[in-house]
Amino acid sequence: MNINAMWGPTRIGDKASSVFNNAHSIRLVAAGILLTLVAIVGREYLPQRTVNLIDPGFEGKHFLYLANDSAGGGKVRWIDEKQFHFRCHYPDADSYQPCALTFMLTPPGVSHGVDLRSYRSITLDLSYRGNADTIRLAIRTFDPRFSRSNDGNSSRMQSINLRARDINGPITIDLGELTVPEWWIAQFNLPREYNLPNFDNATALTIDLPGKLSGPPHEVELRGLQIHGEWLSREALYLGILCVWMLCALGTVTWWLVELRRQHRRQKGEIEALVERTAQLRVEQDHLRRQATIDPLTGVLNRRGIEQSIADAGEQGLGAGLAIVMVDIDHFKRVNDAHGHDVGDQVLRRVAAVMAQNVRANDILGRWGGEEFMVACVNCSAEHAAVVAQKIRQRIEASAFGARPRVHVTASFGVAVTHTVGEFAECLQRADAALYHAKSHGRNRVVIDGELVVESTAGVA
Repeated sequence: MNINAMWGPTRIGDKASSVFNNAHSIRLVAAGILLTLVAIVGREYLPQRTVNLIDPGFEGKHFLYLANDSAGGGKVRWIDEKQFHFRCHYPDADSYQPCALTFMLTPPGVSHGVDLRSYRSITLDLSYRGNADTIRLAIRTFDPRFSRSNDGNSSRMQSINLRARDINGPITIDLGELTVPEWWIAQFNLPREYNLPNFDNATALTIDLPGKLSGPPHEVELRGLQIHGEWLSREALYLGILCVWMLCALGTVTWWLVELRRQHRRQKGEIEALVERTAQLRVEQDHLRRQATIDPLTGVLNRRGIEQSIADAGEQGLGAGLAIVMVDIDHFKRVNDAHGHDVGDQVLRRVAAVMAQNVRANDILGRWGGEEFMVACVNCSAEHAAVVAQKIRQRIEASAFGARPRVHVTASFGVAVTHTVGEFAECLQRADAALYHAKSHGRNRVVIDGELVVESTAGVA
């Protein structure tokens, strides 16, 4: 089966479809961003939501608090009710001196007021003549947790005191400037969370003159009183935009999941075929690698495998202090002549096994050729390599090989050290010279680069 032929058109089609889908998605996202910007900017140009409390069409009611004429002879009266122009006069001191105009936002006795949370400011335009220092603007809010419908004072009061001399024309007051006065908090002694401004259920708006009013008369003429808000708040707009984007994202993810499921079903057979072919190639690759780098008789590296492993160690920075140990089985030709090549092969396999049991995991062990083996000790000194060689020499000398009759063999060792992998060839020549020196001086011994280390106690010749 030709995998490339099978996948070629499919991949081209998938790529073209992916490019089209990506371009389409980019256009949709760009359009969404443009619409979002239009919504955000357009909101700033929307007309304000306004309630004009002095408009004759206003559904609420207004009235004056009237003083008791028997209390100090004071009085509150209209000068021109249509113009919201009234006069307060208290010639003598009195404990109760109201001078207020209240707009009821609900019928008397009704606890369900107007929600002003979407409103932001109040525009006040009035004329005042008198000697009062401040004019107070207040909003009453009915809270069912503590307010009573038969007691207007039990509604939460939020107010701001304005200096009389600052009111010389229309002024705008942010609703956030209104606070609950300390005297109201002290009078009702409620928990702290009940004393925070809240305009969700406003029942009345009042303009009054606080403090002592005895003396000259006070005239107030209300020319304008509007509450301004937004048809669409920033919070609501941003929440709506966020919800739309989340729905679009959810729809996009759902579409992609459906598309991925469809592609999965279509590609499942192709993937299975690829996996099967990959497994076959891996088996073939492993087999070829073993043939190329593993000695088939002993199972250790062959010469090519040794050279490749040493080169890999150099690339990984592990070649500093590389000790080469050359090993040659003594009189191996005699073993073949006397016992046959099958026994000779057993001896080679057994020697390789003994060597493998006595080297480190990161050392490189292989058959260099014939009856000759090599151990490359990575990051190793000559002294340590000599100890390893001596240990292997003793194990080989103490072992018996082959079937009956048992065969005893010995081996000679040559050791040399290099500091860089690049000098491997030169180090190999010195190790080979040391091995020749060991064999020419009686065999069954270890020689480090011309210096005799250990010779056999058996005196093998």
